Amino acid sequence: MAHWAVKIPTRTPGDQPRTGVQWFTYPASRFPHRGDVVEKVREDVATEDAVRHRCGAVADVNAIQVVWHDALM
Repeated sequence: MAHWAVKIPTRTPGDQPRTGVQWFTYPASRFPHRGDVVEKVREDVATEDAVRHRCGAVADVNAIQVVWHDALM
């Protein structure tokens, strides 16, 4: 199934910050254009569930990486 994989760098605040990434995936059938995916992920990254999942780390929405996968699953 074709899908978009979105990688967003994260960073914990504090004197010894840790970096990481948060991943989101979206089906191509629902989001056929890259711009639609970027708009959706900017909404989703701010949700309570997404913040809790990354343990409060700050997501860098200016460094979003979107990759198209056209793979059979």
